[in-house]
Amino acid sequence: MENITEPIMPEGKERRTPTPLAGSTLYLVVLSLMLLTSFLNERINLEGNTYYLAMFFIQIAAIGLPPILYLIANKIDIRKAVRLNRIRIPEVLLSIGMAFFGYGVIIFINLLWVLFLTRFGTPQTQQLPPIETGPHFLMAIIVIAGVPALLEEFLFRGVIQRGYERFGRTASILLTGTLFAFLHLSIVSIPAIILMGLLLCYITYRADSLWAGAVYHFTNNMIAVTITYLSGVISKLFPMEGMSDSLADIPPETLKMAVAAWGVIGVVALVLFLACFAGFHRITEGKQEVVPMDTGKTAGQKLLQLLPAILAVIIILVLLVFQTIEMVSPSPVM
Repeated sequence: MENITEPIMPEGKERRTPTPLAGSTLYLVVLSLMLLTSFLNERINLEGNTYYLAMFFIQIAAIGLPPILYLIANKIDIRKAVRLNRIRIPEVLLSIGMAFFGYGVIIFINLLWVLFLTRFGTPQTQQLPPIETGPHFLMAIIVIAGVPALLEEFLFRGVIQRGYERFGRTASILLTGTLFAFLHLSIVSIPAIILMGLLLCYITYRADSLWAGAVYHFTNNMIAVTITYLSGVISKLFPMEGMSDSLADIPPETLKMAVAAWGVIGVVALVLFLACFAGFHRITEGKQEVVPMDTGKTAGQKLLQLLPAILAVIIILVLLVFQTIEMVSPSPVM
């Protein structure tokens, strides 16, 4: 049986990183734990502080512990293996800039996709829970922005992408970014999250630091949390009858107007995003660590290393098919 850790540096002190098989297996394990916790969560009505506390521990148990336990059990140098390297201030600022302006682009892409889906049915978006008070806002920053930015980046960019780099830089970015999006289990947002996942993979590789992706991820989620909180505050100050947070209640013509408005915002945001991206690309020139590829393995052997991830993707596709069926043929209201 293949050992799931191998040396990647032939000279000097041996340093091991996760292999593709390890990354694929962890992906399947994390998916299984997420589905289990989701099943249990649906049967327990959690609200307020209890909800955020439960989500905090669920994320640690389902997303954080598996990769950490794997690295410790295999005596892998965590700091070096997952790129816990220093990040410079300009890289931090440009990562924030890319996330801020990229959010406008992502919203526009997501609206286009939702508008396309409305031709076949009524798409149901995944919404953040209501953030009604200041303390809830602070807890949401920790649980929805902070914890995922650390744990998801550690899992995907730190372990899974690191292992897939044995297939080559481009393959590792494409595979990891796509798997990242699929794990969100949402047919409505998958195109936008794929693009975000690919970008997170690229900037982490480019900066040779997990912190670059974590800063981007935190900023993106922080914007979403802030918008949700401010929307609640505004709706309380200026209540409007007939307003709904669900896309199911938004008339198609109104949705088209929103797409047109966000199109203008999206173009401006794209220009500013590309400026930040170009600056980031320039200042990170030459920082990348070269990871030797597994040239000795056949295509069949490489495919075997992906089998756990392939199984996970099949499970996710089945769930997405059920989402699509529900969208096209919603259950009648009793």
